[in-house]
Amino acid sequence: MSRSTTHTFTCPCGQVFTGKAYEYVNVADDAHLRYVVLAGLINVSTCPNCGRRAAISVPFVYSDPAYNLLAYVHPRADAPENARLLILEKLRDVYMDASKLHEQPGATDNESSSHNGGRVVSLSASEAQDMPPLKVVFGLEQLGELIAMNLSPEDRLGRLALSTQSRSEAERGQFHDITRKLASEMGCCIEVEDLPDEYTVWLYGSRRQVGALMRELATRG
Repeated sequence: MSRSTTHTFTCPCGQVFTGKAYEYVNVADDAHLRYVVLAGLINVSTCPNCGRRAAISVPFVYSDPAYNLLAYVHPRADAPENARLLILEKLRDVYMDASKLHEQPGATDNESSSHNGGRVVSLSASEAQDMPPLKVVFGLEQLGELIAMNLSPEDRLGRLALSTQSRSEAERGQFHDITRKLASEMGCCIEVEDLPDEYTVWLYGSRRQVGALMRELATRG
């Protein structure tokens, strides 16, 4: 199950709002998060008043069992070499401890724990034995490239923009609610661009999902 914490922001415009910061992304349970990551929107919150973005720069673990992918994601693509080496060494120790849990006496089907640097790795013996190779990436762009390598053309990132030129806040709010509901029905995620002359809702999902969404819109239209 994916895990996240809630952060509170005070925007330069004065608006106070909250956003999620994921520590663990499990695509098996939250499939839409694959496309939140590919769209570059993971751990990014948007001010509901002015549209400014606030990025929460924290590392997280990305797990996609369908593609045997497990990655530790450091948020900084420009992390210096000495920091990268230190991170890799610490992660190697944690991963080696966890992967050896199934060898310990009495750990056949019971949950075992490994402590490292204040963190606790808690796995069953079968989970420890089935762990895929841990990859370490720096920055969302590198993670996106790693994910895309495993996807079929139909499962790669697709996007669709729906917009209105109405300046009415009520009409824009209604437009947002409709597109958000539609995106939820189709398993897509959304991003809003709120400009004075145009209000745009971007929908992100697999090319298959976006194609189905376009057909749905054509039917309704």
